[in-house]
Amino acid sequence: MIRRLLLAFAALLLAPTVHAQDTLARETAKVEDLRSIREIKRLQAEFGYRAMAGDWKGMAELGTDYVEMVVPGGNAEGRAAVEQWLRDRMGHGADGMPAGQLNLRVWINPVITLSAMGDRATGRWHQIAMTGEAGKSAEWRGTTDVIEYHKTPDGWRIAFIRPYLNFAGPYDTGWRHDAATLERAPYHYTPDEAGVVLPDREAAQPRAGDELARESSLLLRHGTAQNLANAFGYYLDRGMYDDVVDLFAADSQIDVAGQGVYNGTAGVRKFLSRFGESGLDPGELNDRPLLMPLVTISDDGSIALVRVTELGMTGQHGGEGFWSAAIDTFLLRADERGHWKIAQLHIRPLMRANYKDGWAHPLPAALPIGESQWPDGPPQPVDLSYPGHAFVMQQLPPGVIFPAREPGGQVSITANALDMAEAFDGAENVSNAYGYYIDQFAWRNTADLFARDGWKELSYIGTFIGKDHVLKSLIQRYGEGGPNNAFQAIHQKTQPFVSVYGDGSRAFIRTRLMQFNSSSTAPGSWIGGIYENQVVKEDGVWRIHGMDLDYVWLADYATGWTGIDPEASKRFAPTAEQLAAFGPDAPLRGETFAPYPRIAPMGFHFANPVSGREPETRLTWSDGRRAEK
Repeated sequence: MIRRLLLAFAALLLAPTVHAQDTLARETAKVEDLRSIREIKRLQAEFGYRAMAGDWKGMAELGTDYVEMVVPGGNAEGRAAVEQWLRDRMGHGADGMPAGQLNLRVWINPVITLSAMGDRATGRWHQIAMTGEAGKSAEWRGTTDVIEYHKTPDGWRIAFIRPYLNFAGPYDTGWRHDAATLERAPYHYTPDEAGVVLPDREAAQPRAGDELARESSLLLRHGTAQNLANAFGYYLDRGMYDDVVDLFAADSQIDVAGQGVYNGTAGVRKFLSRFGESGLDPGELNDRPLLMPLVTISDDGSIALVRVTELGMTGQHGGEGFWSAAIDTFLLRADERGHWKIAQLHIRPLMRANYKDGWAHPLPAALPIGESQWPDGPPQPVDLSYPGHAFVMQQLPPGVIFPAREPGGQVSITANALDMAEAFDGAENVSNAYGYYIDQFAWRNTADLFARDGWKELSYIGTFIGKDHVLKSLIQRYGEGGPNNAFQAIHQKTQPFVSVYGDGSRAFIRTRLMQFNSSSTAPGSWIGGIYENQVVKEDGVWRIHGMDLDYVWLADYATGWTGIDPEASKRFAPTAEQLAAFGPDAPLRGETFAPYPRIAPMGFHFANPVSGREPETRLTWSDGRRAEK
């Protein structure tokens, strides 16, 4: 009896220790898995940047020993076979990217799911390829890529790539596909799986709590570093120069390859003057999406590097339109408050072309310099622009977290950092899953991404509140017959800016809509706009709580954005009888029709991340009836 009592007493004493170890095991797994998701996104971006530079061997080395890629006529199996296929197909049999050749490829719009054990993952991406040879050809290619990743002793690697062709062909003929052979990518996730970022598991080797707190805080700062770079892009789009300058440190530099250096905040303003006066003139378009972010942060949280591909779509309505591309690399430093500021911005202009002619007939890649816009000093980066130069890519430190130059520093610990950092990836996952579902008219899956009291704006109609109302409105609007293979909408949501609230269970995410519509019989069309989504964690699953969409422009491919008919989008307007039949729960918040070439107010859910400057139109958390919460 006494022995049994002693054993029971010992078990009681040990119970808190066992519980604490179980908790640490779960927390360790969560931190490891969240870092894995960030590493996978970085890996895919690295794959894209190596493709631009023609580093076929480097691309293959990002795969496992047994990497496999589905290609026309069979599969390329193993690194050597993948390398050779890339060299033959993308490099025309040669290594590198010589002068006169363009191989601009971006992977965007990820939905990443991890396996139950956290050692396997699957990602769904949109790939956009803009390729060509100066004076000879310019081509488009778009695919939806389903990619499997494996965790190896050397880190995460690509194990299997299955591309599904969306469109391909010469620039002149636009986005076209063959309706008879169109193959739509199956979904590797359910709505619930898209909303569960971290699997419920325990790590085999729990780590100390203070170590987990530091890494969680680094992952949170990793997300806010990406935010800052993306804010730069959104502000530049709208000519919000005061907000752009606020993001820079007083002693910052902007270095434009082949042109020169701009010093300090006065130099930043001089650089911005190259885009014109602040604000947007009537009919001016200055869209510059920032794509394929590659983000890495020092292990003391003091420095971050963010590399993006800037795709410019600019011009004046009724006049000329222009394409441009550049590789922008931001060096961010933490200020005394711990806020990120831009210390250096290296811009490598890659390509610029008139919309009418395309990149087969390129212009000088960098914007011309006006009389009062000369740099303060000579350039540091080498000019690598198309078509006159071979393109190479400087590598950034490997991994999501890299050793600081001066050891011993420690990142400031943020309370509840793990839950807040997870919200960045949860918000992006469900927002992007939405785009993939509506591409294939999967309305029931679409509605299942929403919270029970979630709401959605239905273009031109109104706002529908509650998951059931969201589903009913989609079926009423589009039917349940599925997509028509003669037409393909490709909703690409990019450039996320995430703001996390409270305990990390709700967040706002701003993304850019870059929608390509391919056709089997015509050049196609496209849409530019801004999503502002509210997301919540409901019963352990990330779901969309609110969806606000502002269309900015709708254009036919043949005419481009400068040839838009201002009245064209009104052809989608419902009649009064149709509107009454829908019976929306609330009106639309903003513009009913795409306003361009008129410049309409643009809402932001966030203030300037450095200065706190408020936007002219501030969006706040809403129940869909536009009541603030």
